[in-house]
Amino acid sequence: MTDLTTPPRGPEDDDPRALAAEYALGLLTEEERTAFEARMDAEPDLRAEVASWQEHFATLVIDDIEEVAPSAQLKTRLDAKLFSSREPSFWQQIWPYGLGGIAAALVLWAAITFGVVTPEEDALRADLVAELAPTPDGDGLSLRAEVDTTLGAVQVIRATGAPPEGRVFELWLIAGDAAPVSLGLLDEDASTIIDLPENLLALLPGALLAISDEPPGGSPTGAPTGAVRAAGPLTST
Repeated sequence: MTDLTTPPRGPEDDDPRALAAEYALGLLTEEERTAFEARMDAEPDLRAEVASWQEHFATLVIDDIEEVAPSAQLKTRLDAKLFSSREPSFWQQIWPYGLGGIAAALVLWAAITFGVVTPEEDALRADLVAELAPTPDGDGLSLRAEVDTTLGAVQVIRATGAPPEGRVFELWLIAGDAAPVSLGLLDEDASTIIDLPENLLALLPGALLAISDEPPGGSPTGAPTGAVRAAGPLTST
């Protein structure tokens, strides 16, 4: 019986047992693995050496760990994250901001508190709000969106930041997995009020608002074409 308290004898550099240990750990290349498996068919002692290493390595696990199969899309996502040089998609740009924008909220609160931005006297009575956290492309932006579902309107208050020269900000609604829906362009002023289509009101709670930069007049395609500059979820007040 194999003694599992100590490993098999340490292999020398030119000893086939080194290959047995590497095979047991899955360190061989595909070509090396194929050649080694052919040797095991002809050398029973080599197969026993692999089994000995496998038993030893198994004892190195201190706690029982439940095996979990990785997602079939894991490798694809890792490759795309590590090696892709393509521009991130609209969804890739906004997903980190679905949990909210605490920093943006603090900046905007300070701006309003100290008089940098003064909400309009006829500001809406908001029952939904979204703190739009800046993305890496929106560094310096601080925005807050307030929705009055009774009046069917959204007010976007911009405390700091501006679109790139020759571009405009466009507001988008993303409800669940549905395609982004344009709500309109932001004014050059610090505050913009946009009327909302009645058929969108039921989709607002929990939906995500995002700001992209677009050419003058807005997106020519009906979908975001520029960089996402800020995003955040709508929550009840």
